[in-house]
Amino acid sequence: MPWFYGWNVIAVAMLFQAVTFGIGLYSFTFWVSPLMVEFGASRGTVLFAVTITTLGIGVMAPFVGPALDRMSIRTLVCSGALVFATGLALMALTTSIWQVIVIYASLIAAGLILAGPIAGQTLAAKWFRGRRGLALGLVTVGTSIGGFLFPPIVTELLGSFGWRQAHLILAVAVLVIIIPPTWLVIRNSPEERGVAPEPESPASEAASAHFASSPWTTRRILSERTFWIMMIAFLGPTMAFGGIQQNLGPYTADLGISLQRAAYLMSVISATMIGGKIFFGSVADRWDNRYLYWIAVSALVLAILLMLGEPSYIGMLGICTLLGIAAGGFLPLMGAIVSTRFGPHAFGQVMGLLIPFLTLSAFGPSFAGWIRDIAGSYDVAWLVFLALLAPPVLAMALLPRKRV
Repeated sequence: MPWFYGWNVIAVAMLFQAVTFGIGLYSFTFWVSPLMVEFGASRGTVLFAVTITTLGIGVMAPFVGPALDRMSIRTLVCSGALVFATGLALMALTTSIWQVIVIYASLIAAGLILAGPIAGQTLAAKWFRGRRGLALGLVTVGTSIGGFLFPPIVTELLGSFGWRQAHLILAVAVLVIIIPPTWLVIRNSPEERGVAPEPESPASEAASAHFASSPWTTRRILSERTFWIMMIAFLGPTMAFGGIQQNLGPYTADLGISLQRAAYLMSVISATMIGGKIFFGSVADRWDNRYLYWIAVSALVLAILLMLGEPSYIGMLGICTLLGIAAGGFLPLMGAIVSTRFGPHAFGQVMGLLIPFLTLSAFGPSFAGWIRDIAGSYDVAWLVFLALLAPPVLAMALLPRKRV
């Protein structure tokens, strides 16, 4: 079988997600302590930068999602890389914590939404037909690769150059790594590139015919039960995982674990997520999405239960493995549900409408940080996260079957 050019597109999409998310989200936890010392800010205040970043993404998503369906994706991604790099460079010049929060709420958020998972998954949905579920799962691996590679790099730069110089180095790296391959490789569809599209499977051919004859409008999307079930189902888990992920550095410091060893824990989460995303994405076309979702949430529940108390470093390795399995399921399952219930042509539009609701999960990191500042322990925050997982589990039971 000849090589399909769509895999080149997937590879570059994984690359730009790895860089933006590896630096912008997975590594932020390691800036918390230096920023607290530099600006005399509390843990919760510093982590509010992550909260406001996610809220910024939610504000931009309804505009970026439809743009990805209609405009040049490579132009949007390159623009996102440029804005993201500008934000990193300006971080080196900040003199107050409010400036950090503003930069993350605007420039960093814009870079993450333009050159992040929505762009990658939209490309996968448009380029692939018969193997769309597999492509959607693989393309989300990019964020996990970034989470595996960048935390050790960031902590090394932090130790060698300080946080300001490290941000300047990372800004240059973003421009060099993302823009050239994106501009050369990315196209919106096989037709735009002038290559033959991937053959349809019987199921995807029926789905394409169904969705082509039934276009989606914003009003119709928001009237669908599936849309609201997805919002409820993914809000709680993403809030819990995000709260744990962004507090991993401070939490492990409380346990007496060094910064470099904590960076390896983040890499363990990301490495496990890679396997999880490939697994969940590859079987999402064949297995009931509800059962796959419950498997992912069960891993998250077990991880949180094990975090109550003071786990050892070995225990944290097991906890991070469970966290990776859980988070590895959420993004490909969300993509699979959208593509099979709404179709590939409305993928960006639906995700753009869904993300603003999911940005409520942005309060997870700062909530956990503030609870630690007040109570002196993260245990109360972990118990709240457990309680938040009950409604999503019940909501997923009501998910309608695939349309085709």
